[in-house]
Amino acid sequence: MKKLFFLALLLLPALAYAADFNAPEMVLVPKGSFEIGNKDFKNAKPVHKVILSNDFYMGKYEITNQQYADMLNYAWSKGYLDKEAFAEGSKRKEARGVTKAPQKYQDVFDEHSQITFENGVFKAHPGKESFPAMEVTWYGAAFYCNMLSEKEGLTPLYNLDNWTCEVYGKAGYRLPTEAEWEYAAKYDDKRIYPWGNTQPDETYANIKKSIKQQADVLTTAVGSYSPKGDTKLGIADMAGNAAEWCNDWYDISYSEKSYETDPKGPAAGLQVYAAPMKKYMAQKVVRGGSFLHDPKFREGMGVPFLIDSVTRAEAFTTSGRSFDCVNMSRQVESFRAVKTVAPATGAANK
Repeated sequence: MKKLFFLALLLLPALAYAADFNAPEMVLVPKGSFEIGNKDFKNAKPVHKVILSNDFYMGKYEITNQQYADMLNYAWSKGYLDKEAFAEGSKRKEARGVTKAPQKYQDVFDEHSQITFENGVFKAHPGKESFPAMEVTWYGAAFYCNMLSEKEGLTPLYNLDNWTCEVYGKAGYRLPTEAEWEYAAKYDDKRIYPWGNTQPDETYANIKKSIKQQADVLTTAVGSYSPKGDTKLGIADMAGNAAEWCNDWYDISYSEKSYETDPKGPAAGLQVYAAPMKKYMAQKVVRGGSFLHDPKFREGMGVPFLIDSVTRAEAFTTSGRSFDCVNMSRQVESFRAVKTVAPATGAANK
């Protein structure tokens, strides 16, 4: 009874914040075709044509700490989070789900997190409200998208019991496919960087920083490099600041097809053995790179301590591909959402 009373007390303050959970600003990305990949990057071959047969909307900015905290308050008020993880004496201090396959969503109490949980309420750190939400796993990014869909009365596209996604055919929010991400970054002129072909400097993007302490998070507020660093479509921070989760499982190369229509990525991801956990860990695609670039970052430590996007020099280009363990949360990774619009016929794409 005591435990139930304590959990009830935790729930009450979050209810006042739940109504503030709103969708991020979105940019229309018109349907079209482009060449995905880069012959100069080993894992971005072969270069081939991709056709995206439907318009979609992409978040203008990476999801912020404030937006993610608002979503957590909404989810908390609905009973979608494991409240016992926040109970007094709990050893598991993280935002987790309560489905048949519960996963960590955001590492609230990690030293890199800029979100707190106090007196029953998730809040962004003061001054960090408009910075990208860090320490979010791929699961946590997908969960955010489901909450957006639910809030707007749309069908959530992710099945939280098995983590499959209905990529095409319905209106709703999800993470961008790898093809959608690269298409939005390059759009119609094959540009090397989101802003064009000009070599980057500190006026275009938050990239190539180094950290002095492991706890350092050197992100900037989203849109800090706009409009100079924006894409042709006006999407901000697709290079640097925070690397971004995509929907696809990661494979070491692209399909050998000469062209693809509405690709969803491989059916399963590359499995990398993590010696400390004594198990293999599946990888999801990460795009855009972050503020941090260090070819020797955590050198020799192995999976899961290494961060692929941090060590790759090409990570912040429009074609640069990186990956990370699906259940890892990092100081350099965040995400942006995509909103799909169901075809007029209501039929899913094949």
